[in-house]
Amino acid sequence: MSKTCRVLIACCFSLVCGSASSASDPRVQLMGDNFVAALPADWRLEPGTWSYLDIIDCFTNGSTCYGSNPSSPYGYPDFGGAMSTKLDPSDAVVVFMRTPPEVRYFGFTQYLYDRAISSKPFVFASLSDTLNHLKFSTLQAARPGTAPFDQYAVLVWAADMNTLASVQVLLAQQGIPESKVNFIPLPVGLPLFMGDGEMADTFTLLMRMALPTVPADFSMYMADKPFYVVKVRPANPPLVAPAPIIGYASETTGVSEDTALAAALDTLVANIKANHASSFTFKDQLVAYSKRLGWECLADDVDCIGGDNHDALYSQDLSRDLTVGNLKDIVIIAGVNHQKTGKAVYTNHSVVDPVKTTGIVSIEDPQMTSRSALYHAGVKQPNDPRVKQFSKLYAYAVSYDCNGLKYCINIPAPTADNPVGLPPGAAFTLWGRSYVEPRTGVRPALNEVVRHQVMVGKRR
Repeated sequence: MSKTCRVLIACCFSLVCGSASSASDPRVQLMGDNFVAALPADWRLEPGTWSYLDIIDCFTNGSTCYGSNPSSPYGYPDFGGAMSTKLDPSDAVVVFMRTPPEVRYFGFTQYLYDRAISSKPFVFASLSDTLNHLKFSTLQAARPGTAPFDQYAVLVWAADMNTLASVQVLLAQQGIPESKVNFIPLPVGLPLFMGDGEMADTFTLLMRMALPTVPADFSMYMADKPFYVVKVRPANPPLVAPAPIIGYASETTGVSEDTALAAALDTLVANIKANHASSFTFKDQLVAYSKRLGWECLADDVDCIGGDNHDALYSQDLSRDLTVGNLKDIVIIAGVNHQKTGKAVYTNHSVVDPVKTTGIVSIEDPQMTSRSALYHAGVKQPNDPRVKQFSKLYAYAVSYDCNGLKYCINIPAPTADNPVGLPPGAAFTLWGRSYVEPRTGVRPALNEVVRHQVMVGKRR
């Protein structure tokens, strides 16, 4: 195929397929078009687009929404209108992009999505640590992790170092040096079953973003989709040179939250029960943390449903799915704000529909204030010593009917405009997330944080 044909394909791709139209970002489009035009004539080219998980459609028409996080939209390279794709060992997915405006977090996680030889409907198991904003390279940044927001970048996702090297040469021709290319290595030697056959694995690359500084800017970014996505492959590739298996980094920092916070939290929980005793009887819940990672799921042939992510310390905050006896029953979550102590870049708790595995609504760390703890503990005087004692704690309630309680989030009912909700009284569960210890770039170590506590209050 001639260079002229490649240029025409690139133009058609940009204008018709919509990956990086002029209405989005001209520089992203130009980078992608130049790359496509420079491809060797015999390389295979498959245009893609950038999509976001449509929670409304998933909730309405899907069997599961993968443990969706209300604080964080999920984006992915889309080939043929699907979240997952098959990959040949010599394929490379190349993504040109503008990174999001300032957010508390963004990251790209690679997954083995579906495995034909598995006994599970789908596996959704991570294949390595996440490439997050603390490690991400942009074209303008002097080193990874600096200037990660609202900048231009290139990401290559591949299993073959030979293909990677060829892609890097093409990128260098347009002034993008190897040091600026973000590489996510598919660990083909794990082993992965790659190719186009019926028994081949399918894969996805999931981008999460959370808590924008300026929500309006973030909404514009989501609408613009400044991404240009292609899958490329040499026509006659040499023997695959397997990409490295990078695995999962240590979570240990040696820096734990102050033990005084654990004692303060016990005091807070006791105060909450006493303060609300006239209205509720309380039952403590078992908070269960999940530490399973993708490689373990693959080895044991079990679900990592929802997509495990080593950037996040996950918890199930109820002992079992909860069906309330009274719509004014409450669940109170009390804990240490790990973002405030420096042990996480963001935290949240979300109400989850256990049937659709869909996050319905969330409590985010800006809401997890000491004022919420003082309110539920019944502390009213500014000179009360508990004001200082609870300064890094929070307490927030969840209910179908908060009935005038402050620092309480109502579980929304579905509406004609937004079906993502729960009919009043339907069973629900709660999940917790703490994202990224800044010292390690992965999730906080469980033994270095004070565990939150959860109680169900039955209306008297």
